[in-house]
Amino acid sequence: MKRQNVRRTVSLVLACLIVLAFSGCGGKETTEAVDLRTLTLDEIIEKAKEEGRVDSVAMPDNWTHWDYSWAQILEDYGIEHSDVDMSSGEEIALFAAEKDDPTKDIGDVGYGFTSTAMEEGVLQPYKVSCWDELPDWAKDPDGYWTVSYTGNTCFIINDALTGGVVPTSWQELKDSDIVVNMGNVVAGASSQVNVIACAIAMGGGIDNVQPGIDFFKELAEEGRIDPGDGNRTRLMAGEVECLAGRFDFDGAAWAPEINGQEIEGVHITASIPQDGAIMTGYAQIINKWAPHPHAAALTLEYLLSDQGQIDRAYGGARPIRSDVELPDDVPLLPDEQYTNVVTVGSADELQAACDEVSRLWQEEVIPLLG
Repeated sequence: MKRQNVRRTVSLVLACLIVLAFSGCGGKETTEAVDLRTLTLDEIIEKAKEEGRVDSVAMPDNWTHWDYSWAQILEDYGIEHSDVDMSSGEEIALFAAEKDDPTKDIGDVGYGFTSTAMEEGVLQPYKVSCWDELPDWAKDPDGYWTVSYTGNTCFIINDALTGGVVPTSWQELKDSDIVVNMGNVVAGASSQVNVIACAIAMGGGIDNVQPGIDFFKELAEEGRIDPGDGNRTRLMAGEVECLAGRFDFDGAAWAPEINGQEIEGVHITASIPQDGAIMTGYAQIINKWAPHPHAAALTLEYLLSDQGQIDRAYGGARPIRSDVELPDDVPLLPDEQYTNVVTVGSADELQAACDEVSRLWQEEVIPLLG
C-alpha cells in the first residue's frame, strides 16, 4: 500500500505540474485507437510516412546519440522529429495528463518505470519484427514496452578536480573528499538505481536500500553532495567533481568527446564501481493516445534494427541485441569493468526499490542539504 500511495502521489503532483506547463499547447484531437500489432511492417511504413513526424519525450540528441537515429529516420522515411527532455516519472505523468489533447508519441523510461507506466494505463502495444531476438526480460509479453539498450552504474569523474583520484568503488568514494552529484533522485531512474547499487556495496540490497540512503546522509552531513543538475554542461564547465547518478553510456561517450576539446581544468574518466553496480535497461514506450502512432511504431522498428542498435553503441550504450556486430570504434567501456555488475529482478521489484529510494531521499537526505 505504501508503494502504491507514494507512486500515486508523485504521479498526481507531476501530472498537475505538467498540465499547467503545457496548458497553452494542444489543438490536436485524440487519436482513434488502433492495434499496431495487427498491421504489417509495410502498412506501418506507409502510414508513418503519411503522418510525417514523431514527437518524443526524454529522447534528446545528446542522450546515447539519439541524434544519429533521428537523422536516419528523417533521411529514410521523411519523418520529422521533436523532443522534450524530462525524467521517467514525468514522461508517464505527461502521457496521462494529455490523454484528451495528446502531443507526444513515444518515450524512453528506466526499466523499473515500465511497472508504473503499466499501472497508469498509458501505453500502446507494438511488437517489433525482431521480437524473437530480444531477451525475455527486456520486453513485455504483449508488447507494451521494449528495452533497446542497457544502463550500468558508473562514476563519471573530473579527475582534474580530484587530483587524479578516480574511485573504483563506493567505499573508495566515501573515503575520499570528492563532492558527489546524484542528479534527480526523486524522479530519475538512473539516480535511483545507482542509490540501490550503493546500498548493495554497503551491505544492503534491492530489498534493503537504507544502507545506500545512510551513505548519502553521511556525505550530506559532510557537505559533499552537490544538489544541482547532474548534466554534461556542468561537467564541461568544471563545476562537478563526480557524477554518480548517471549510467555507463554517458561516461563512455562523454569522456572522449569532452577530453578531445582539451578544456582547461577538465578531464573525464568513467569508472564502474566494483563493489556495487547494477545492470538495468531503458525501455521505449508508445503513448496510448499518440497523435502519430504509426510513426512511433516505425521509430521502434528502427531503434531495434541493426543500425539503430549500432547508433546506441556510438552513444556509449550496450545494445540489447547480442546478435548485432558492432564497429571497432564504438566508445564502450572495457568488458573487464563489468565483472561484478549484477542484474536486477522484475520491473515490479526494481520499481518498488526505486519508490523507496525516492521516499527516503526526500525524507532523510534532502533536509540535510541546507
